[in-house]
Amino acid sequence: MQVSATNSTQAGTSPSTLNGLAVVAISDGQRAYGLYRVKQVATRTIVLGHGAISFPVGMHLDIKDYKEQPANSFFFQQRATVVENGRDGIRLVW
Repeated sequence: MQVSATNSTQAGTSPSTLNGLAVVAISDGQRAYGLYRVKQVATRTIVLGHGAISFPVGMHLDIKDYKEQPANSFFFQQRATVVENGRDGIRLVW
């Protein structure tokens, strides 16, 4: 994955804004699961590296930008579904 500096953006924008992120915070709306490394990003797909928790296919997760944000800044937030959890990582789509 090519890493480039990006500004945070509003929810619902192109996932290409995630290309500059090293990690994203994962939760299910009620419970925070921790930080996961971004391995690959496509139009409606993100692949995360494996972490301490392995998520089952079909689970809905919230993906959030983990960069430090100024008070008036926007951030990336997206609800996604796990579609694959294999050797290459955890693939989510929205």
